[in-house]
Amino acid sequence: MIRKLQKWLKLQSDTIEAHNPLESESDNHHSPTEISLSHNSEKSLKDRDLEFLFHQLLEGVVNGWQENRIEQFFQKLQPKITVEIWLDWLQRYRNKLVVSPAPHNHFAARMIILGEKTASLPFLRAVGDLAYEIGKELLNRAENNSLAESLRHNLNNDSQDSNVIENQENSEPISLGDVLHLLQNDPDFAEDTARQLGIDTKDPGIIMEKIVQESELITPITPITPIDSVSSDTVNDLFNLGLEKASTGDLEGAIAYWDQALSINNNFSQAWHNRGSALAYLQHFEEAIKSFDRAIALDVNYHQSWNDRGNALYSLHRWQEAVTSWDRTLGLEPNDYQAWYHRGLALEKLNLFSEAISSFQKCLSIYNNYTPAQNAVNRVLKVIKGKGQ
Repeated sequence: MIRKLQKWLKLQSDTIEAHNPLESESDNHHSPTEISLSHNSEKSLKDRDLEFLFHQLLEGVVNGWQENRIEQFFQKLQPKITVEIWLDWLQRYRNKLVVSPAPHNHFAARMIILGEKTASLPFLRAVGDLAYEIGKELLNRAENNSLAESLRHNLNNDSQDSNVIENQENSEPISLGDVLHLLQNDPDFAEDTARQLGIDTKDPGIIMEKIVQESELITPITPITPIDSVSSDTVNDLFNLGLEKASTGDLEGAIAYWDQALSINNNFSQAWHNRGSALAYLQHFEEAIKSFDRAIALDVNYHQSWNDRGNALYSLHRWQEAVTSWDRTLGLEPNDYQAWYHRGLALEKLNLFSEAISSFQKCLSIYNNYTPAQNAVNRVLKVIKGKGQ
C-alpha cells in the first residue's frame, strides 16, 4: 500500500503527484500533477478564523484526539497563533456565548472534554482551564434546566440506587452543571448514567456529550460567526493540512480537510482537483469525475484536471469519453507525451487501430525512448496484421 502510494504521491514544496489508473499498461510511468500551494499571508487572524479553528479542535477532541494530537494541533499553528492569542480570543468569545440565546450544550460538553484532556499539558493548561470554565458556565444556564430535569426523571425511572438524584425529587430542577458535578464526584452515578446511555466510559465530559446528543433539545454545534466569513488564510491552512495527510498515505483524512476547505470556499479549484485525484486512487471513480468536473468548471485551462479526468473515465471503461478528455488535455499541453500514449490506449480499446498507432507515434516523437509506447505500436501492428487490415 505504502509503496503504491509513494508512486502515486510525491509531496514536495509545491507539487503533488496524481493517481494514474493506467500505470500497469504504461510500465509504471506517469506524470505529475502540479498544484500551486497558496502561502499564508502575514496578516493576523481575525476572531472568526480563530472560532473556526477552535471548532475544528473540538470536533477532533470529541472524536478521540488524545493529548499528543491536541498538542500537535496547537504546535502547527505557532508562532502565528500563540497561547496568549487563544486566551484573549476565548475571553472575547465567552462574551458572545453568554449573550447568545442558543444553549450551546454540545459546545459546552466538548469544552469540558478539552479541559480534561489538557490538564496534563503544562503549556496548554491555561487554554484548557479557560475552556472548561466557559463550558461549565454554559451548562449552568437556566435554559438547560428542563434538559437536566428530563435526565433526572429518566434516571429515577431506571435506577433504584441514584440516591443523590432521589434526594432532589422535590427540589428545584438541577442544572446541567449540577449533573456534571455529580458525574465528576460520584463514580456510581457516572457508571450508571453511562450504562443507561449505552457507552463504556466514566469520563464525565464524554458522558455529558452523550447526554446532550441524546436529548430532545439537541442543537448543532455551529459557529456564531457565519462560516462564509472565514478568511482565505484558514482555507489555505486546511488545504495544506490535506496535503500533509496525503503525504502520509491518509487519503481519506486528506479528503476530509479538502472538504472543509470547500465548505468555506466552494470555488477553490485546486481543492476540487486534489479531491478528485485522491478519490480516483481510492477507486471512487464516479465521484472523482464529479470533482474533476468542478475543478474544470472553475479553471477550464488547467490541463491536468482534464488529464486525470481521462484517467478516471478510462478506469470505468468509458473509452470514448476518455479520448475526448485527453483531446482537451492535448489542446492545452500538446507535448504531454503520456496523454498521447493514454489516448492511444483508449483508441486501441475502441478498435480504432490506425488512430491508436498515430497517437503512440506522436508520443514517441516527443519522447522517443518511451518503451510502453514502442511496445504498444508493435502490439497494435500485430493485431492489424492478424486481421488482415
